[in-house]
Amino acid sequence: MADTLVLFPHCAWGDFPYRPMIESAGRGRAVYVVASAAAMAGAPEGYRAIAPETLADIPWASTAAVVTHPCWIYEIAGRQPEALIMLLPAELEQGDEAYLHCRDALCASASLVVAGSEPFYFEQWFRRDRVFMQDGIDTAADGIAEAAVRDAISGKGVASLAKLQLLRRCDFREEQLKLLLPSAMQTFFQTVYSYLLGDADKAEQLGKAAFERAIFTGDSGAISTYFRFLSAVRLLQGRLSDAIDTYGISAVTDHERDAFSELVELLASGRDKLASALLYRLNDDYRHAAELLLPLVGGAGVDPSVRSRAAELLVEVYMLSGRPDAALPLMEAPPRSVQARLKRLQIEGAVLALQGERHAAVHAMLQAAMTGMEPLKAIAELAAVDYKAHQLAEGEYA
Repeated sequence: MADTLVLFPHCAWGDFPYRPMIESAGRGRAVYVVASAAAMAGAPEGYRAIAPETLADIPWASTAAVVTHPCWIYEIAGRQPEALIMLLPAELEQGDEAYLHCRDALCASASLVVAGSEPFYFEQWFRRDRVFMQDGIDTAADGIAEAAVRDAISGKGVASLAKLQLLRRCDFREEQLKLLLPSAMQTFFQTVYSYLLGDADKAEQLGKAAFERAIFTGDSGAISTYFRFLSAVRLLQGRLSDAIDTYGISAVTDHERDAFSELVELLASGRDKLASALLYRLNDDYRHAAELLLPLVGGAGVDPSVRSRAAELLVEVYMLSGRPDAALPLMEAPPRSVQARLKRLQIEGAVLALQGERHAAVHAMLQAAMTGMEPLKAIAELAAVDYKAHQLAEGEYA
């Protein structure tokens, strides 16, 4: 159980949307906020503003870190708090490439994630478990998220609460759909809820309805979004061949057509698990893809060509999920090509940065820069994120 709580906020206390959650979780604990004294106006008595320079003095093994802005990532890197809670307001879910790298890495390493919007909530469920949402609309679901934060800080598991909230959100949205004429997107969201709950038959029914509504309204995403997702739904039903055919209909770009060709070849050669993993990945369901790829990479008696392709896909899935630490052991060592060496050094740099090893991270990135300019961009991103964290600590939230 954590006896200390450190908050890394995105705004001043007076504007902080998670005040009740922090005040509840902070009872009986020392609470520190990485902020200026001015930003703490109105905070409960006893809450202490601290500067980043004092973070080394915090007993992290018995401390919960609560983060509401991705650019705090390198102030947390390497500290290994007992619990890491990611609360991400909807307005902070998107940003530039460097920002998204920070967001994804923090979410991947968090004890739990609380999203502020349904699209990001779904995205996180496609990458990990222990995901919650708090949007101020469904008060019952919001209460489950608050309970999960308290439990995580107290050292309790929250997986069952995450499933409970997912069920609640599904029921809440279903009741809403009965009261209005749902749009294609609203029906599609209900499709995703059913999919995440493992009800593939209901997901297919809803997915078809979403696609039909999208067609009737001239929605530009009718094929690329609504129809394509039916390939993941049919895969969940165990209908691999139908799922691949469904994806093929939605394939428009050269990259998508190449992926479809690979799926067809894998199916024809009896490599069903690899085909399934690839199809899940093409639908951005990295969690299901990783579950299928892991045995192909580490299992005994796997065909070398299957193992190699599975490892390649798993590296891609881990990197897209913000988990370079999981991707690195799968990289070829020593690299056989300049491009492979560049990629390995870049991933090493990312891992070292997330471990708090700044100098070693920059060294790896500089080594990678000998074979291309892209790594220099990563070094510049580190500096930009550090600068933003400094601004947050000084109370510059704009």
